[in-house]
Amino acid sequence: MSELQDFSLFESNKPALIVIDVQQAIDHFSQGTRNNPDAERVIANLLVCWRGAGLPVVHVRHGSKYPNSPYHPDSPYFAFKAEVMPAPGEKIFTKSENCAFIGTTLESWLNDQDITEMVVCGVLTNNSVDATVRVAAGLGYSIFLPKDAAAAFSLKRLDGKVVAAEDVHWIFLSNLDGEYCRVCSAEDLIRYVDTSGKRC
Repeated sequence: MSELQDFSLFESNKPALIVIDVQQAIDHFSQGTRNNPDAERVIANLLVCWRGAGLPVVHVRHGSKYPNSPYHPDSPYFAFKAEVMPAPGEKIFTKSENCAFIGTTLESWLNDQDITEMVVCGVLTNNSVDATVRVAAGLGYSIFLPKDAAAAFSLKRLDGKVVAAEDVHWIFLSNLDGEYCRVCSAEDLIRYVDTSGKRC
C-alpha cells in the first residue's frame, strides 16, 4: 500500500526537488555514526526522475563561515558529491546558515517560477533539512520529505547520553510530519510522478 494514497499530491503540477548540502563535506563532518548510507543513491534516483519529467531541480550547498569547517568554501570537501552533481542549467544556491532561505534568494526564485510545492531531501535531517522545511512551511509552501533521502548523525544529549543516528532521524521526521510537511518515501514520489503523465 502506498504511503501517499490519501495525499493530495502536487496540485500545482510543478513541484521542485530541493537537494540540501549533499557535499563531500558530509563524510568529514562528524566522528559519530551516520544512518541511511543509501541516502545519496536515493537522491540520485530522485534527480533522474525529476530531470526526466522536466520538473525544477534546486541544489543548495553550505558555505560555512568557519575556516576549519569541511563546508567552508576553501575546504577541499566543499564540492557536491558525484551522485548529486548539478546538471547544466540547474539552479544552485549557497547558504551560510542552517536554513536554505536565510541569506539566499531561494524564496524569490521560487516565487518567480510560480513554485508552491517542493520535495526536500539531503543532510542533515536534524539540521539544515529540518530548518529549511520549517521555514518553507511558514512561508506557505507545501512540502514532501522522503524519509529515505535524508540522513542524520548520532547526537550527544546535554545529560551525556547518546541518541543513535537512526533515532535522531526518526524523531525529527516524526516531529515534522503532519504539521510542517508530509513524510513519505522516494519510491512513492517517483511512482507518483511516473503515473501522473510525466516520465521518470
